[in-house]
Amino acid sequence: MGYFNEQQSKWMDALVKGILVGGSVGVLGGIFFMDMRRGFVLGLIGGFFAAATKLAIENKKR
Repeated sequence: MGYFNEQQSKWMDALVKGILVGGSVGVLGGIFFMDMRRGFVLGLIGGFFAAATKLAIENKKR
C-alpha cells in the first residue's frame, strides 16, 4: 500500500507542477498574443499533457 501512495503522490505532484507552469506560460502568452483566458486554458491543457507524457516516458524506462 505504501508504494501505491508514493507512486500516486509522485504523479499528482508532477501533474500539478505541469498544470501550474503551463497556466503561467499561457497567461504570459495571453498578455502579448491573445486573450488571457484563452491563453490560460490552453496553457493548462498543454501543461497537463506535457507532464503526463514525461511521466509515461519515465515509467516506460523502468
